[in-house]
Amino acid sequence: MKPKQEDCVIFPGRLPKKDIGFVNALLDDHEGMVVVRTVEAEEGRMEYWVSPDMVEEFKIFAAYIRDEIHINMTLDDPIPITDEMVDFLEKTGGIIADA
Repeated sequence: MKPKQEDCVIFPGRLPKKDIGFVNALLDDHEGMVVVRTVEAEEGRMEYWVSPDMVEEFKIFAAYIRDEIHINMTLDDPIPITDEMVDFLEKTGGIIADA
């Protein structure tokens, strides 16, 4: 049996390919704030799985990266993931039927 996953907020985003490793290293220093997934390195597509109580700190981090370090770290609208959705996706194999 898999352990129950905590709720998180997923921010899809993009980074320049050459900066992915650097930004990931900076995020590693912020233990517990975010889990980073590189969806497609060539295109710089990323997912940031953020603890709900750390969303504002993560947004401040992203703004700092853009404004002070001058790395184009873009974030799209967050996608909330709850335990209920994880259970549903596991049961259906990730397939959502058309309405």
